[in-house]
Amino acid sequence: MREEKQRGRKARRRPDLDTVYTINTDGSRNFLHPADVKGRWQLRKNLLFIILVAIYVTMPWIQVGGRPMIHLDLPGRAAHLFGQTFTNQDFYLVFFLASGLGFGLFVLTSLWGRVWCGFICPQTVFMEGVVRRIERWIEGPRNVRIRRNLGPWTGGKISRKLLKQILILAVSYLIAHVFLSYFIPARELLEVLRSSPAAHKSAFFWSMFWTGVMYFNYSWFREQTCLIVCPYGRLQSTLVDHDTIIIGYDEKRGEPRAKGVDEGGDCIDCFRCVEVCPTGIDIRNGLQMECTGCANCIDACDDIMDRIDRPRGLVRYDSTRAFETKRRRFWRPRVFIYAALGLLGLVVFGFRATGRDSFQANALRSTGLPYSLVGDEIRNLYRIHIQNKTAEPSTYLVAPALEPGTEHTGLEFIIPQRSVRLDGLEDAELPIFAELPRAEYDTSFDFNFTVTDSLSGELRKVTVRFRGP
Repeated sequence: MREEKQRGRKARRRPDLDTVYTINTDGSRNFLHPADVKGRWQLRKNLLFIILVAIYVTMPWIQVGGRPMIHLDLPGRAAHLFGQTFTNQDFYLVFFLASGLGFGLFVLTSLWGRVWCGFICPQTVFMEGVVRRIERWIEGPRNVRIRRNLGPWTGGKISRKLLKQILILAVSYLIAHVFLSYFIPARELLEVLRSSPAAHKSAFFWSMFWTGVMYFNYSWFREQTCLIVCPYGRLQSTLVDHDTIIIGYDEKRGEPRAKGVDEGGDCIDCFRCVEVCPTGIDIRNGLQMECTGCANCIDACDDIMDRIDRPRGLVRYDSTRAFETKRRRFWRPRVFIYAALGLLGLVVFGFRATGRDSFQANALRSTGLPYSLVGDEIRNLYRIHIQNKTAEPSTYLVAPALEPGTEHTGLEFIIPQRSVRLDGLEDAELPIFAELPRAEYDTSFDFNFTVTDSLSGELRKVTVRFRGP
């Protein structure tokens, strides 16, 4: 009779290294319900979450030099970052900035594993710091949620589920609009929100699009974003080594596992470390791609160790080498290489960003024939393109600059407009005609125009070529 009951009882599934715990054996989704946990790492994470959310929300409202601290002006092909204005011609700087930050993340990963994922990543900040809290507040702790989900649909269950989805949708709506405020200045976005959607179709479309993406992510996809979409987890295996500080299980101290406190190692196989894991892994199986380094299992295990009067640290931050030999090696060659490459990218970006030209001047030859004959004169038409790369208006003066002692003394110019006033980030083209008597023309030659910023006195030389028959 007892054997029949045991065979009929559903075995408790445990995470392993061969399957993904968020997918059931029949291919269906296994929705996780991480248990709440308290501890020193949770306190640090919660404080950091508050700071990061505050920074994310307030930065579009902070102005530097009369402009938002961060404003990516896609229609204007410009970016305003911390008081600096960058145009589309500065786009090459993105490579150096991205490489510097990327190798900086490599350094962080080589030293402390996926600390970015567990503490700083926006997916973690909003999923664990906001959405999970809403879920626990409405539906209760883990065991209550699981029990209610397995039970029949009642009025209370429907109302709780509906309220939770409404709040998640509202959070997604707010996060999406804060995200848009980095592309549309926050004060302008408020005016857009007060207007009819028909008056701002593009803004309305993108706000609804990102709201839908956020809602899908936070209400259903959840940890799958980290496991399936994000490529960073797959890079982890190439960036960490035996000396990387990771979250690990002290197998020497914990094994053999036993339910009784005095029957084996310190691990009593309570399954608590799995219950609090947001990706559903068992940290005792070793380092896994799914581990985001959130430290939930550390606080959960420390709490159990306190209850059974054993020292903390059965699950802790440490290196694989330290778990095996009690030795650590913090600085390694790869760390120095990543740091050097990251520093190189940031230094180049810094020098180029601070040493950028305030305006750009180029000569463009008009379409069609390279020259025209007007009586006994050879005429060339040039277009001087000037772009103001600052956020402030300025006036630019154009003049020919023949080198002293030039043999082309007969060269004359027709400049319909010798100066132009450009607003911030504005550009314009000025036509200039150059004429030379045919008798003085022998072969094509180069000469210059100068473009001068009347405010700063900054000067640019533009070289053009005179052509003839």
